[in-house]
Amino acid sequence: MKRVLGLLILSIGLTACTHSVHLVNFSEDLPVAKKKNAQFLEVKTSQFVVLGFSADTNYVNEAYQQLMTGCPQGNLGSIATKYYTSHGFFSWTNYIIMDGYCYN
Repeated sequence: MKRVLGLLILSIGLTACTHSVHLVNFSEDLPVAKKKNAQFLEVKTSQFVVLGFSADTNYVNEAYQQLMTGCPQGNLGSIATKYYTSHGFFSWTNYIIMDGYCYN
């Protein structure tokens, strides 16, 4: 019985994951009048890391470029950047969620 319980706890520990919110940044806020006519945009990019090694190091810049692509006139405001991590077994995934309002 103790062996089965020990294996169960070990298997849960090896397969379980955690999530951690690290940072949330905000830019200047738009006046309410501009928000009424603005379009809300949101993009999400990620970086997979194994034992501290990753090939993709531009995931933050990719998120910003995707946000700019969604707003061709380039008038963005109220930008929020959320950075969080999902942990796995000897690996983790860093996520960036960037959102904001595109206005004329």
